[in-house]
Amino acid sequence: MKTWQRYLEHLSRGQWHAHTHYTDAKNSVDEMCHKAIEVGVPLLAFTEHVRRKLDYDFEALLAEIELARSKYAGQLIILTGCEAKVLPGGTLDVEPELLARVDYPIFSFHAFPKDLELYLSSLAIAITNPYVNAWGHPGLFFLKHPELTPDIARLEPIFASMQQHQVLLEINPRYQLPLPAWLEAYAKYGLPVANGGDLHSVDDFQRPGSTPH
Repeated sequence: MKTWQRYLEHLSRGQWHAHTHYTDAKNSVDEMCHKAIEVGVPLLAFTEHVRRKLDYDFEALLAEIELARSKYAGQLIILTGCEAKVLPGGTLDVEPELLARVDYPIFSFHAFPKDLELYLSSLAIAITNPYVNAWGHPGLFFLKHPELTPDIARLEPIFASMQQHQVLLEINPRYQLPLPAWLEAYAKYGLPVANGGDLHSVDDFQRPGSTPH
């Protein structure tokens, strides 16, 4: 069972994609949790950027999350997670042991070669990773390379595989993704979506219901 399946009631009201000052965000774990409670968010998933060779102390991050779980018990569901980059070929730029330790791993595309066929084949493989729960900011690659945007027919096998492997599509208001046509096609496969605010500071929080779904 994927972690999101245990928290179905919080997929639209929770924040399933959040970063901290351990990487490229502004605030601490505690500050993000405090803000989540203040605005009425019921669940917060810390999906910090990872690589196979980390340049920060992931153990310290996990320790801070554990402290926050104790401090805010009964007020906020707090999940560990990570955002892993898809590499050409479909492997993820993260140690498998780390994926196995966290609650909510997601994958996304960053700095990927400008090659549609490689993108689609790598995406198809990434979806089969048994640990991943969601596809982060889906389609961001095509905002950078709109001329490569695939026809919906090319994405149908991707969405079918997501259904098979119970991998969610993330609604990402930071980039206004996915495209409406993608969302319409994905919906035919019966999976819900995850509200991925892609939070990088406490100022990014919005009250539940105020982000598009």
